[in-house]
Amino acid sequence: MRIAIEILASLLLVGGGAIVAFAAVGVARLTDPFMRMHAAAKAGAMGAGLLVLGAGLAIGTAGAVLTALAAVAFILLTAPLASHALGRAAYVAGAPLGAASVADALSGVLDRKVFDIDPARTARPRPARFSPSTDPSGKDPSMSATPEFRWPGDAARRGAATARQAQAAAEPAAIRRILCGLVGGPAQPAATATAIDLARGAGAQLVGLSGLGQAPRRWQGPVGIGGAYWAEWAEGRSRARLRQDAAVALQAFQEAVAALPGLEAEARHEEADPRALAMLLAGHDLVVLPAGAGPHGLPCDPAEEVAAAVARARIAPVLRVARRPGVVREVVMLVGAGDGCGALAAGLLRSGLWPEATVSILALGEDRPAVRAMADGQAALLRAHGRQVAMLPALEPDFEAPALRARIARYDAAVMSCLTTRQGGVFDSLRICAHEIAGETAPLTLLP
Repeated sequence: MRIAIEILASLLLVGGGAIVAFAAVGVARLTDPFMRMHAAAKAGAMGAGLLVLGAGLAIGTAGAVLTALAAVAFILLTAPLASHALGRAAYVAGAPLGAASVADALSGVLDRKVFDIDPARTARPRPARFSPSTDPSGKDPSMSATPEFRWPGDAARRGAATARQAQAAAEPAAIRRILCGLVGGPAQPAATATAIDLARGAGAQLVGLSGLGQAPRRWQGPVGIGGAYWAEWAEGRSRARLRQDAAVALQAFQEAVAALPGLEAEARHEEADPRALAMLLAGHDLVVLPAGAGPHGLPCDPAEEVAAAVARARIAPVLRVARRPGVVREVVMLVGAGDGCGALAAGLLRSGLWPEATVSILALGEDRPAVRAMADGQAALLRAHGRQVAMLPALEPDFEAPALRARIARYDAAVMSCLTTRQGGVFDSLRICAHEIAGETAPLTLLP
């Protein structure tokens, strides 16, 4: 009998630990607070309950078993209430919804702040307070997340308010200040020339910034005998390389703008911690960076590019330049299920770039209805602002890299949410990434 109890306790402990591990992965990898809360509340509560029961059986005393049962009951009573309260607070506070969330059952039911919502989403206003004199149906529409009846006048006013909000979110802003990142690398001359062309065309002020918050590389890890001296020497070499690249890039930038006396431009160097990136980017409408350049201008993977790091800060749109195009006539927009894909059309419109170009929307994954609906919504937003839009056949999940590269090659620019969708790992490294192919092929890449 004791052996059976020990086996059962072991199974409960292993099962509870596995569920807690899955919940931890969900909290770390899911896209929005509501999905992460679901993983933590449901799987976390079950896993913790199994662990407590397993511990009680492993101890084997009656008091331990009763204590474990009481703890499980307490977890089951409090976890749903706590998760509901946290989810409601996050929704009311304006926590952004994930790109895969295409329906919002609480829209129009709870007052929701809009300052943190994805620009591609707009919150519908809450219905007016119920009054029998204004609603002869006798039902309070605010008592249900799916109202049974809407008066036509209310729907028209609500639709007009939503349209005005969407229009305001996508209104093109005049480009007044352009930041050109002087990172170095083979694509730096093309990036500088493109930034100068944009500044001259828009009559904007051009700022050339070297360093861009790139602190010298520091050794992180255990240090053996004499290692402190070696780490200090390596950091000094890194700082010297940074300053050398900055001097070359600054000189090239100053020579380029000196030939254009009518251009308002300035150049400076900032050696700051990457955490000061927000202060360096603040006050600029567009950031222009060379493609394929990592710290010190060295080639690197797409996820480690300076352009990718600046785009992840979500402070200003990033224009990644691989080659200097003549005139941008054709633009391809890659719409997938990742974060930020729902804001591509709004970001392109707000940037004011390429107003005469035709935008071709490529949905990544024909088997995902949410992606297709997102692509159709972005096409509708672009058409509402007078842009020429073409819908391309959706990209099959088993696409070939040469075929996609041939499709992207006919376009002058690409609009994407990121430079790569790889998360790391052995199996993920074998997957073909459409974003990486588009970034390698298109001369320009806009990361709104």
